[in-house]
Amino acid sequence: MLIYALALLSGILLFSFKNSLQISPLEWGLFLGLISAIFSTFRRYQALSLSLAIFLLGFIWMGFISTQVLKSQVQEVYLNKVILVTGKVVGLPEKSPQKTKFIFEATSPFQGQLKLAWYSRSQKSPDLQTGNTWQLLLKIKHNNGYQNLNGFDFEKWLFYQRIDASGYVRASPLNKRLDNIAQSVSIDQVRQSIRNSLSTIFSQQEFGGVLNALIIGDRSLIPNKHWKLFQATGTTHLSVISGLHIGLISGFIFLLVQFLWRRSLRLSLMMPAQITGAYFGLVAAFLYALIAGFSIPTSRAFIMASVVFLSIIFKRHHNTWQLYGVALILVLLNNPLSIFSIGFWLSFYVVAIIIYGAKQSQKKSWFYRLIYIQLLISLATLPLTIWFFSMGSLVSPIANLIAIPVFSFAVTPLALIGALLNFIGLNFLAEMVFSMANQALIYLSIVLEQLQQIKVNQWHYSQTSLLDLSLFVLAVFIAISPKALKLRWLSIPILGLLLLIPNYTIKHNSMLITTLDVGQGLAHIIQTKNHILLFDTGAKYASGFNLGDSVITPYLRAKHIHRLDKVIVSHGDNDHIGGLNHILQNFEVTEIVTSVPNKIQEKTQQCQTGQKWQWDGVLFEILSPNKNSDFKGNNASCVLKVSNQNYAILLTGDIEKKTERYLVKNLKEKLNSTVLISPHHGSNTSSTQAFLTAVSPKLIIVSSGFQNRFKHPSKKVMQRYQANNIAVLQTQCSGQIDIKLGETMEVIEYRKAFKRYYLRQCKGF
Repeated sequence: MLIYALALLSGILLFSFKNSLQISPLEWGLFLGLISAIFSTFRRYQALSLSLAIFLLGFIWMGFISTQVLKSQVQEVYLNKVILVTGKVVGLPEKSPQKTKFIFEATSPFQGQLKLAWYSRSQKSPDLQTGNTWQLLLKIKHNNGYQNLNGFDFEKWLFYQRIDASGYVRASPLNKRLDNIAQSVSIDQVRQSIRNSLSTIFSQQEFGGVLNALIIGDRSLIPNKHWKLFQATGTTHLSVISGLHIGLISGFIFLLVQFLWRRSLRLSLMMPAQITGAYFGLVAAFLYALIAGFSIPTSRAFIMASVVFLSIIFKRHHNTWQLYGVALILVLLNNPLSIFSIGFWLSFYVVAIIIYGAKQSQKKSWFYRLIYIQLLISLATLPLTIWFFSMGSLVSPIANLIAIPVFSFAVTPLALIGALLNFIGLNFLAEMVFSMANQALIYLSIVLEQLQQIKVNQWHYSQTSLLDLSLFVLAVFIAISPKALKLRWLSIPILGLLLLIPNYTIKHNSMLITTLDVGQGLAHIIQTKNHILLFDTGAKYASGFNLGDSVITPYLRAKHIHRLDKVIVSHGDNDHIGGLNHILQNFEVTEIVTSVPNKIQEKTQQCQTGQKWQWDGVLFEILSPNKNSDFKGNNASCVLKVSNQNYAILLTGDIEKKTERYLVKNLKEKLNSTVLISPHHGSNTSSTQAFLTAVSPKLIIVSSGFQNRFKHPSKKVMQRYQANNIAVLQTQCSGQIDIKLGETMEVIEYRKAFKRYYLRQCKGF
């Protein structure tokens, strides 16, 4: 059964790497070859033939579901315009002082799931309740996310969450709740009722957000400082409803009912205690998953628990690995898009390690087994941690040894008991129980904070490849193989092979310029052999979302960069300076150069014409602003030219026509460059013909947001680029853009290099 489950997973996984839903002639040929192999070998190699058939089924199933999800996306005719939509609020709205985020199930004039934000900075926060039907004035657009190395792939998340479009609510008197439409009671309404009834109590508890998450699976109330603490110590999985919690509660009910049932001879004769316990355990798992909203993680956990309990009920004596295979097959058939969730891989991987570890240590004491399995999990999950997060926590094994019992035997049971007491009206007792759970978390947080402060706790890995991951996983599995096999010593030479895999290194006289996809903003990272420069830092928004945190930092971590030799902030607009504070808090910065030193708290140097330095054979020159110029705002942007013996790139910030005229008049001989970063995101206020003639670029990079409200880049400017026979790349179409300048010039577009069928593609301008 496990072999069949892995065959199904392989087929699904293979389809997920396709860059198009279309089946190529090569793929058709392979299909026919597989089908022929299945029929010709079925009698002699039945197991192999069945595995191949299941593999093919997985591929087809993933293609079918993916096609259905993409077909349901909102048609272009409704996008990028103000439109009146009727529908129902589903899920739990997430409220903050600035906005309310929610899922809207549109019914007219189209049908689809919309992820919306309702901003309330200048108006009263809307009272959105799940299940309510509303008429809303919306502006929606195609699903979109930043595409950068090691960044969160929001587009992929929207796809596997089956969101058909995203957007926001426009302020209008047309926005109104339609009370005249009858509403049926849904589980989300029950969940929201629980959240509302407990909100007063939780507002007084330091860890009320965590308790709320453990009861109904709603993570929106957990403060950022608590998330960071859990992340730093590798205990995030404990703070939300997961397979651990569902397994714990259902397992506890199973054992409790068994114990009580056996106390009665009459009941035991009517039905065996073990089967009765399994029924109650199954119901407990279902109810807990239901209250958690049957999200992807809780659905997966429920299926895994159900397989175990049903095998007991139907007296099917399968071994553990067979049950594991059945659970995997059911999860994949239920939702093949689960493979896009990190939780899917971690949960099944960890369960497999637990099964293996329990078998290896079954003759040892319970204390030995606890330590052994925890250390085994920490070691075995290291490759996946590298792959998914590019970082790890050295204190995670210790933190989990302490935190798992606290959450399992104190916090989670107390939280559920408190919710039950509140439901039956015993509010005083409920508050006492919640206070006990909160106090346990306070004590735990003190311990976790001490572990977090250990200097070598968090460590980051450089970018890894599939080959790196495969070798690392192989080494780990050999290291934890049974002692009797005498293979563990092989893990050392296999790990040694990782050192022999060639990594990309920048040579002397060469540079790598990365234009990050930060939407409507700017962030460049320039690397030479031994130095790093960051030019602008993207935006920071009122909601707290920060491009320095969400895009720049993950990229630098993936590149194993901890120190920046120089940061240049071209000028003071938010989309250029917004992420700076986060960068300064998380990286060592040797020097800051800017045109707006008054806007930066750290000690800075004013950028001025004539400043120059050389790193590893690469020349850096500031061309503007001049010390005596009267440039202000965009025109005062720092202009940087970076060049080697063969190529040059000109970074211009948001300069406009005035500065361009100054540069052409006074520094024309300095302007010629191979690559030009489009001034002011391609605005019509810039890119004059005289300036383009002086620079004479072969390639122009435009950093602008997808369907941004400024309509950058301007059509007139794009036509001007085309008239000058200049190639143009845009971050909104290319994602992150890497330009390697050495003896030759190489350009890599992230969206093209990692193209997938579920990601947005540009249709041209």
